[in-house]
Amino acid sequence: MEPRVEPGRPTEIRKKVDGRITRIRDPLTGKNTFVEGTTEKKISDVWRLPLINSMSSERLGYGTQKPEALLERIVKASSNPGDIVADFFCGSGTTLAVAERLSRRWIGADLGRFAIHTTRKRLMEVENCKHFEILNLGKYERQIWQGSTFGKNTQPEPLLIFDYLKFILDLYGALPLAGMTHLHGKKGRAMVHIGAVDAPVTIDEVNNCLQECLATRQTELHVLGWEWEMGLNNLMIEQAKSQGVRLIPLSIPREVMEQQAVDKGDVQFHQLAYLEAEPEVDGLRARVKLVDFVIANTELIPDEVRTKIKKWSDFVDYWAVDWDFQSDTFVNQWTSYRTRQDRSLALKTDWHTYATPGVYRVLIKAIDIFGIDTSQTVEVTVNAEGKAKKGKA
Repeated sequence: MEPRVEPGRPTEIRKKVDGRITRIRDPLTGKNTFVEGTTEKKISDVWRLPLINSMSSERLGYGTQKPEALLERIVKASSNPGDIVADFFCGSGTTLAVAERLSRRWIGADLGRFAIHTTRKRLMEVENCKHFEILNLGKYERQIWQGSTFGKNTQPEPLLIFDYLKFILDLYGALPLAGMTHLHGKKGRAMVHIGAVDAPVTIDEVNNCLQECLATRQTELHVLGWEWEMGLNNLMIEQAKSQGVRLIPLSIPREVMEQQAVDKGDVQFHQLAYLEAEPEVDGLRARVKLVDFVIANTELIPDEVRTKIKKWSDFVDYWAVDWDFQSDTFVNQWTSYRTRQDRSLALKTDWHTYATPGVYRVLIKAIDIFGIDTSQTVEVTVNAEGKAKKGKA
């Protein structure tokens, strides 16, 4: 059943008597008997739903966006609270937002970075939205690409890895390097390390590379990776600098898996974005201020976007904080983000109060206007007494 736009009119009760349709009269009043108009009707096989109003806050400007009323009807008809709803082409996130509001669990997937970015912000606006995690499953695609490109999965794994490393080194313009455990090549004066296809570059991995650089008196290290351990960028750059090594982390672009881009020479390796945050401690309380954010290779930003950027914070679409990061899943415990109605962004968190004194690792994650994550960790030491002071970044 579905609700009527307007209640139906009262209906006169009739029945068939001796082959004739006869009105039923009330024996007390002698008047014809009616039943009240219904407020529901059977659902038709044609669903008539209004379009999303052009001024509605629901409208996100996403090309394939569907009305929430449509997905609400589908979700209610096909699931119960607590069930899992899956949308593997989630687009603007309508299905997931409706499922969250209707107390369903959900799984969403999409190949587009902008789709994930739009969905993430949409879910954050759902009242009392539960914690959710965004997983990058690109490693499976890269594993298939590695196997099909370097030996059709018939080569022994060591040869497969060797061919992969040589391929990336060639694209980067570096020469293979023999006799090293963690350093794979050299480009000019810089040593080069290449991250694995199916795993993020870790702090331990970079530390091992730095040790080999120091042992061979090398002063510059380029690390190429598909993904990165959260909080690695700023931490390792400063650590390398203190040891006399200039560390440059660069992202391996998805275009390396596209033969046409490789043949045209369109593959470019970009430095990771730079995020600077400053913690402040007051007794058992701590807060974080966003100080700076720099996108590498700003020359690639479209002109129509560049003209709207007036200051560094305009690059940040939203940022979030995990006050006690345990080197596993990021737990969003504070967030500031822009909406279509309110484009402002808080650059300082509220005070967070810890239950017990101690040293805590705080992870700050910023998402830029292109939907790309950048993270930094800072260390704060809180105690029961003490005046406000700066923490350790």
